[in-house]
Amino acid sequence: MKFRRLTRFGIVFSLSLIASAASSACAAGDELPKRRPGLWRISTIAPEIGMQTNEVCIEEGDSIIGAQDENCAKPSVSQAKDQTIVTIECGPTHSRDVTSLLFTGDFRNWYRAQSRMTANGARAGFTINATFLSERCTK
Repeated sequence: MKFRRLTRFGIVFSLSLIASAASSACAAGDELPKRRPGLWRISTIAPEIGMQTNEVCIEEGDSIIGAQDENCAKPSVSQAKDQTIVTIECGPTHSRDVTSLLFTGDFRNWYRAQSRMTANGARAGFTINATFLSERCTK
C-alpha cells in the first residue's frame, strides 16, 4: 500500500513536471534551471509506467519542477559543477515525503532529470529526457 501511494505520487509528480506552467519560487542564488521557451519532446521513464512521451509547449517563466503543494517546504536548490540538485519535502514534519531531482543539460536544446522519491520508507524514481523541437508551439 505504501509503495502504491509512492508510485501514484511519482506518476502525478512526473506528469506535473511535464505540464507545469507555474513560476519558480526560489530566491536568487537558488536558481532552478530555466528551459528555453517553445515546443519540447519530453519522455518520462519509470518502472511503474514504462515510457511516456509527450510534446509540450513550455512558456517563458514555466517552472521545471511544477507547481508545489501548499504542504511542501520551499525547494532546496544547489549546484555541483554542471548539475543542479533540487530537494522537495512535503507533508507533516513527522512524516515527510522527500523527492530529490538531479538535473543536467543545457536547457536550451536538451536536459535530463533523474528523481528519487521516498515516502513512508518506500522508494521510487523516474527519469525525464527532454529535447527541444521548435520555438513555435503547435496548437
